[in-house]
Amino acid sequence: MNGIRGIILDKDGTLFPYGKVWGPVLSTAIEKALFKARMPEKKKNECIEDFCKVVGVDKYGNTYADGIIFRHDRLLQATARILRITFRYHMNPWRVWKAVKRIINHEDFGTMEWLDRIEFPGVKETIKALHDHGYILGIVTTDTAYSTSLFLKKMGITEYISFIRTKDSETHHKPNPEAIREFCKEYGFRSEEVAVIGDTIVDMEFAHQGKAGYSIAVLTGSGDREKLSEYADAVYPELCNILKDPILFQ
Repeated sequence: MNGIRGIILDKDGTLFPYGKVWGPVLSTAIEKALFKARMPEKKKNECIEDFCKVVGVDKYGNTYADGIIFRHDRLLQATARILRITFRYHMNPWRVWKAVKRIINHEDFGTMEWLDRIEFPGVKETIKALHDHGYILGIVTTDTAYSTSLFLKKMGITEYISFIRTKDSETHHKPNPEAIREFCKEYGFRSEEVAVIGDTIVDMEFAHQGKAGYSIAVLTGSGDREKLSEYADAVYPELCNILKDPILFQ
């Protein structure tokens, strides 16, 4: 682990707290979608609450580790949960499923407008420190290329990122390790010379399947310390804490 040369980072929930940034946006989208799916007015509060838990975040910024946004590898189980909610509240299942897909894909959220109002303290300083230490940095995310570009620009870190794979890339999505192989091939690394930093079990499985040399989990996404500790070599409260990591900064 002393020979790390490149670092792959997740974006949402890793570079910044997922709930704080996406919570208000996703919960608003969920409420609008459920109204379109004919959510019962008398039970709208509990219906929205149940649905937010399935998705993984609510309007207060609370996150739920087993939500769809954090466990893309458990879509079958999530589908069953969504169907139960649909039948419980007598909603249109087709409209509910269409809403879920749009929410997962971050569609029609007016990203540019609300992103202008958000600050990302410490992110640029942390990423710059990694870059200045000599690491080649990459971003692998399930967000779109357009949204990813907006976020990187807003955080002021575009110039430090050399490798990007998004939902739009032809590369297989995490936890498939193809992005790690492409990263290694592009920069002449061995997989054990790559570190992966993420906030979900999927990120840690991605690191494991790609035979990464070091894996770090941060708790600003799913927040599931117990589970993440089982998979990661190190766990930190947030990204800036890695500046004291004994492996990355000896």
